[in-house]
Amino acid sequence: MAEEARSAPEIMAYLTKVITTKGPDDYVAAISKVPRHIVRIYAIHMCVCEVNNGGFLQLFWNSVGVLVPEAIEGFKTIGMPTMAAILCEAAQPLGDLYPRDRDDRWDALLHASGLNEAELETIFKTEDNFYIAFVKATKSLPFDDLNDQFWDAVKTENGGFETAATRYAQNPFPLQ
Repeated sequence: MAEEARSAPEIMAYLTKVITTKGPDDYVAAISKVPRHIVRIYAIHMCVCEVNNGGFLQLFWNSVGVLVPEAIEGFKTIGMPTMAAILCEAAQPLGDLYPRDRDDRWDALLHASGLNEAELETIFKTEDNFYIAFVKATKSLPFDDLNDQFWDAVKTENGGFETAATRYAQNPFPLQ
């Protein structure tokens, strides 16, 4: 496809057809076929959507969490270093080498919770909803404050996320 992208939504429409977040291997293979500047638009957009919808825990919980390294790079590239720094801080409990695999992220979050195996087992046995159990098990992690900081930065840093992303996307990048 040799069209030129004019807006972040146009880029997203294209990318949702060519990039999968269903697993780390498929994701890495898909983004290797897409120009890096286009991957950045996809990653920052998906990151903002996830965090705005359910916070950092949701981002790391869902398959979309595979793209956090590209989102950090993307925020820096579009002139939003505060958002990149907040995302880095939120990802810190997952370890120095970011786990792209969803199950590995879950394990890292539970480990970072500071709860022992018996405490985790009690939470997961007494809660009917697996995600709610996970929320309870990870409540000691600093996501609430970081969510607030991120949501503020989305609105204010570099003219706001939508403005900064659109400005970046309006460069005449080919979608190929």
